[in-house]
Amino acid sequence: MQSGARAFSQRMQCNNRCLDTLSNRYLTTKQYVEIIRQDDPIRPHWGIALGFEFDENNGDYPYSPEFAVVQLKDFGWGGVEFSRRDTSNYTGVSNAVSDDVTIEVDSFYNDTIYGRFSGLLLSGAGPMAAVDSGAFKVFLYRVQ
Repeated sequence: MQSGARAFSQRMQCNNRCLDTLSNRYLTTKQYVEIIRQDDPIRPHWGIALGFEFDENNGDYPYSPEFAVVQLKDFGWGGVEFSRRDTSNYTGVSNAVSDDVTIEVDSFYNDTIYGRFSGLLLSGAGPMAAVDSGAFKVFLYRVQ
């Protein structure tokens, strides 16, 4: 994520180094939230991504999305992007077929979303990793 002449609009002062460390957006037309964090903007080692469907007009909290995904990435395995083809890192999905992870949205106020997540993350290589009690409080940038 970079600032500049692209569709991204900043609401707070944040330089490109800051933007490369965090990404949090609410895709309003798709009703989907993406939250990505990594430990370093230039040479990241660890990153986590959460994605889930979300309807801000729902109004019932806690809200549990029917579709959610959580991925824990070790950038040392190569590449700096999260990908579905990634088999060396850990991913958990909640949908009609699988129920690996649980994301609960506790509230949404002034474009800030509060919630919790937990579950079991699986690796394409075989191992599993448990997430006991993750939490988030994130300001979301609205994107069409």
